[in-house]
Parts: sequence; structure tokens; C-alpha cells
Amino acid sequence: MKRIEVVKGEYYDSVTLMLVAKELKKIEGVTDASLNMATEANITIMRAAGFEVDTGLLSPDDLLIGIDYEREGIEDIFERARSYLASPPWKKEEKDTEYSPATLQGALSVLPESNLALISLPGRYAAAEAMKALKNGLNVMLYSDNVTVEDEIELKRFAENNDLIVMGPDCGTAVINGKGLAFSNVCPTGSVGIVAASGTGLQEVMVQLCRRDVGVKHGIGTGGRDVKKSVGGISFLRGIRELAKDPDISLIVAIGKPPAPEVREKILACLKETQKKSVICFMGDDPRKDEDKLFYTTELEECAVVAEALIKGRDVSMARDKLKAEYVKLAEKRSVSAVHGKYVRGLFTGGTLCYEAQYIAQAHINPIYGNAPLREDLKLENSLKPVGHSFIDYGEDEFTQGRLHPMIDPSFRAEQVKQQSEDRSVAVILFDVVLGYGSADNPSFDVVEAIKSVNRETKPIYIAYVCGTDGDPQDLGRQRTLLEEAGVIVCESNARAALLAASLVSRKER
Repeated sequence: MKRIEVVKGEYYDSVTLMLVAKELKKIEGVTDASLNMATEANITIMRAAGFEVDTGLLSPDDLLIGIDYEREGIEDIFERARSYLASPPWKKEEKDTEYSPATLQGALSVLPESNLALISLPGRYAAAEAMKALKNGLNVMLYSDNVTVEDEIELKRFAENNDLIVMGPDCGTAVINGKGLAFSNVCPTGSVGIVAASGTGLQEVMVQLCRRDVGVKHGIGTGGRDVKKSVGGISFLRGIRELAKDPDISLIVAIGKPPAPEVREKILACLKETQKKSVICFMGDDPRKDEDKLFYTTELEECAVVAEALIKGRDVSMARDKLKAEYVKLAEKRSVSAVHGKYVRGLFTGGTLCYEAQYIAQAHINPIYGNAPLREDLKLENSLKPVGHSFIDYGEDEFTQGRLHPMIDPSFRAEQVKQQSEDRSVAVILFDVVLGYGSADNPSFDVVEAIKSVNRETKPIYIAYVCGTDGDPQDLGRQRTLLEEAGVIVCESNARAALLAASLVSRKER
């Protein structure tokens, strides 16, 4: 049975809610527990899971506690939930000698030489705190999403006028002097500097460079909206100028979805002014010929391959040709199971990885629908009910309001893997697993358990890419082994995974 309880006017962060849910699931007779703030998206998700939610008097500041149980006496479970929220059992007592500042001013009193603030708050509070940090002379990494574009523009203009930078909002990854912030992989420090309007795009290029023994000194995230016409690339341009001034950086890499045309031209002009070699990867942009010191690529592994060639003084054309030959061979691969079904479902935790996968797959399968599609007319009416070939980004705002990002808590994505696997029209399930600091301790576990539980005579083919390095805390080798033992084909890049998934279905159609 399933039952909901509403706690009015009490906001809790998504980490606390995830941990309380895990504690409740340990109780005998509880088959599932879901705690979410009552945002429109979370209500939709809970209803899809079978909970009856009356939206009459709910607001986003109300808490929903949903319990799926097979026992008598449900009241004590809700009482336990309220008790855990009031006094979390996993929190250790802090030592008297430890000081955790409760305010920005308190933090600055402890570390007055600070020049960067990382802000992670609900969107409606984040802009005000970011402005406080800027007015205290701090650069800002704004992890928070759901910040208005008007607030973003105000923050970035203030920063630019005061010789500062705002990375974000919705900036999930940055690297400063070789040290990762938020979601980041363990990679070597080197002579490459990156500016990225894409979090997992930055991670993927750094991971691919690491696998080629090339290091990165700075990875400056800007947030995806920065390169749109409304914002004008304020932080992207600032990032390029900062990298140009650094004598340790010999190569600049620019990553993102295609910018607005006027922003693209500003970025290219700025890169030319640096006099440093640059690799540009605006995924989905029209291909361009290399010019002088600018090298154009259209997907993330190619970006890393070209960057490696430039750093190591190798022939760029030969490096590209070698990669293309490997792609052709992969697209013709036949040593996999028989294909049952017609469609590819891409279920992603990384937004840029989802976008790149669509861009690569569209050459083989069409149309591709999604909640963040390549074209607006391909947008799904309901992201929980994909149709045809569909690629879903579970890190989109609709899934993260009052809920943890799926790279931190992959359980919801795993539920969708199981659900889509039961659909007999689905031939291939394509997904990503992102490792590194900030990501789940064992991100493959939930999806592997989901695959094992699928009740279908002929399961779909599972194809995955693990974005990670040997130095990451989750153990890259272990994650790959978990997936492969569950029958998953693990590819060496996101691009290769998308290419293989699409080409398998495309060949069946021919």
C-alpha cells in the first residue's frame, strides 16, 4: 500500500531527504520511501510512482513523505521520518574545537585571504548570496540552478565591472589550479586551460585528456545560459581572457552547445586575440575548417584528440583520421546480441553527455525526442513517458527542484532504466555513469540492480559509458566490471557509446 503525509511549511535540503528515505527503507515492511519538496515536478514524479497527491493547498515549501509498505501500523513510520528529520541519526557530534561558520562574514573571518565562494542553495535564495560574495570581492561558483536569467545577468555584469567572474548558475564543475570543485574527476595538472558552458562536457574532455596523459590547470565553468544571446557570453569571454594571461597555459579549449551567433563570433574573436592555440568544440554546430591557431571539433572525444595532438606536437589531421577510422569500425560492429525492438532510449545523468549523444545518434536514427532535444519541436510532452527514440536528461531542472541531482542519487534514473527495459519496443538502453568527487559512492550499483530485476524474455541491449579516471574514488575498474558482469557493453567514450547504440538499431532497420 502507498500513503502520503504532508508536512506544511518545512523546507529540507535534498541531501537530508535522500538520507532519511534510505533510513526508512531499512525498516521491515517498508518497500519504498520517497521524501520530496512539493514542487510541480516532484508531484508529477510521485504520482507516476503510484502515490495519490492532492495538490489543493500545497506549496513548494511543503514536504511530501511517501511510504510504500507491506505491514500494519504505518503511523510509527511517519513518526520515525519526522524524528529523523528533526535529529538525523547519521550526523556525528561536532568537536568543540571545530568551527563551522554560519555566514559569509564568519567564513571570511576565518579565511580572510579567500577569493572564491562556492554557493549551493535553492535558486530563489542563491542570487542574493552570490551578490553578497561579489560585494566582498569574491569570485563566485554558483552551483545552484533555478536562478532567473535576469539575476544571472545582473550578477555577471557586476562581476565583470569589478574584475571578478561568476561561474554559473547551474555550474556543476570547475577546476582551479588543478583542484576540482563540485563534480570533478581526479586528473593531472598540465598546460591546458578550458572554458566550458557545460559541466559533464568539461568532465568528459578532462577525462579523455587524462587517458592520453595530458593535464589541465584550469577548467572554468560558466553555466549553459552564458552563451545565449540574453547573457552574451560575459563569463565565457572573461574566462578566455584569464587563461590567456596565464603563462603556464599553452592551449585553450572552449566547450559548449552552439552559442548564439553573435556570442560565437565574440568568442572566436577573443580566442584569436590570445595568440594561443585553441580547440573549439561547440557540439552540434556547423563544421568549420581550421584557421591559423583555431581548431574546430564537433564532439568531445575529438576535442580531446586534437588537443592531445597539439600539446604533443603531432599531426592533427592524422589524429583525426585515426579517430574517424575507429568510429567507422565501431559503427560496423556486429559481435553483439541480436537486436529485439525498434527504439533507442538514452537515459542520462549528464546534460552535455545527453546532448552529445543525440547529436551523434541523429546521423543514424531519427527523429530523437527528449526533454532537452536538439530541436524544440522534438520536445516530449511528458519526460516520464518517452516515445520512439528518446534521450532524457534527468539532471534537467524539472527533475532537480527539491530533489538531488541524479549524479549524486542515481536511484530515480535506475527506476527509469527498469521501466523502459520492460517496454518491448525498446531495443537499446543507452546510459552514462559519471564518477569523481561529488558523484555517488557506487553509481553503477542501482542501475545494475535495475537491469537484473527486468522481467522480459528478451532484454534490450545495454550500452554505457563510464566517465571517470583511475584516480577517482569510485574505482573506474570496479564500476566497469559491475556493469560488464550485468551484460552491459561499456564503451571508451560517450561518443562511441552513442554511435554504437544508434548504429545497431539503424542496421536492423536496413
